[in-house]
Amino acid sequence: MTATAATATTSLIAFTLPSTPSSPQMARFHIRAALGFHELDEYADDAEAITSELVANAVQHVRDDGTNTIVVTLARVWNPAAVTVVVSDSSSAGPIRRDTSADSEQGRGLQVVEALSAHWGWRHEEDGGKAVFAILAREA
Repeated sequence: MTATAATATTSLIAFTLPSTPSSPQMARFHIRAALGFHELDEYADDAEAITSELVANAVQHVRDDGTNTIVVTLARVWNPAAVTVVVSDSSSAGPIRRDTSADSEQGRGLQVVEALSAHWGWRHEEDGGKAVFAILAREA
C-alpha cells in the first residue's frame, strides 16, 4: 500500500456534549447511529470504543472555563476509504499515552485508541483547546 494524502472528506455528524460522566455513553449512541445511517456499520464497533475513550478523557481533563463542553465530529474520508473521529475540548494539555499493566483499571484509553485506529494524534486549536483525532481505515 502506498502512502497518499487523504482526499474528499465529508462530515457525517458533529455534536456538542456537556462535560459530564454520561457524555461517553451519549457520544457512543450518536456515533453508532450516524455510521448506521450512512451505511458504514463496519466501522461502528471500533469508532464507538474510540469515541468513548476520547470523550472520557475530555470529560476528565476539560478546563473549568465556563464552557465545559466537548465537541465530537465524525467524518468520512474517500481516498483512502476511512472514517475519522475528532474530539475537541477546552484543555490545552495534550494527551499522554501511558504504558500500564493489563490489570490496571485506568490509563489504558489511548492504548485502546492506538490499537483500534490506523493513526491517531492531536493538535492545538486556535481557541486554546485541543482536538484529538483517530483515523479508522479498512483494508481494501
